[in-house]
Amino acid sequence: MSLSDREQQILDDIEARLRAEDPKFARTVATVSVSAHLRRRIKLGIAAFVVGFVVMLMLILNMGFGIAGFALMLGGAVTAANALKKLGQAEGGLSDQLRGGLERYRQDRRENDER
Repeated sequence: MSLSDREQQILDDIEARLRAEDPKFARTVATVSVSAHLRRRIKLGIAAFVVGFVVMLMLILNMGFGIAGFALMLGGAVTAANALKKLGQAEGGLSDQLRGGLERYRQDRRENDER
């Protein structure tokens, strides 16, 4: 649904006032994309998973470390998986690429098993 000329003019005026009042915020909003934010969350989730694994290995010292490490690993994995799913939906092609790659892998496995 497109905006009318009047609505577009109002939006342009709001953007101009925002740029004049807070140029740093306007630059930040203009440069940060959804995919950059989601990629950052994926990296954070992977880092949390790795740190959680290391903490879980400290189970030898204390049972609490094992439980905390497992919880951190679980939280990191869920965060990364959700961000990856949203990234695929935002970019439109990532989930199709992953699904296509999985199908090619299965087909190659079937062909190798038949030989």
